[in-house]
Amino acid sequence: MSDASLSSNHSRYIRQETLVGCAFNGVLSVVFAFIVFRGVASIPLWGPDGMAVDLVPTVFMITLVGNLIVTVLTRKRVAAGQVPRLAPASRQRLPRNALSRMLLLAVVFTAVLVPLSILALWAMRIESLPFWLFVGFKVVYGAAVGALSAGIVVRAALRDGNRPVEAVPAPQA
Repeated sequence: MSDASLSSNHSRYIRQETLVGCAFNGVLSVVFAFIVFRGVASIPLWGPDGMAVDLVPTVFMITLVGNLIVTVLTRKRVAAGQVPRLAPASRQRLPRNALSRMLLLAVVFTAVLVPLSILALWAMRIESLPFWLFVGFKVVYGAAVGALSAGIVVRAALRDGNRPVEAVPAPQA
């Protein structure tokens, strides 16, 4: 469903949850960076303790955990009538089960984003990053991963449940 066919309530909610998700995922990325790399002066691109390896759990966990939280909160808000439900998609592309949906998205996002990210770092000739620059990278990277997945996840969660569907006004000619 394109944004043009969403009600203003839906569009606002999707933007709001995307921004909150970006902030949450940025913070989550920093927490993991401190847990894994605290005390390391420089993080190499390659090797068992390198950025290339670190990106795998980063993308997987951000997509899984961050979006599972967004799904649960959105479902609760729809059930409470705080946010109107979206009509089911004519063709359901994602699993209806939230955990299955998040696992699928986590695997797909990891399989696509990690190689592209490693290629970008390699193309920029980044061989290592000092710890604090790496932490900054993780904030931005985590927020970007959240931004890429949030719209998909929020739309799917808005279609879950059994509350009445909000009527979307017909486009003005």
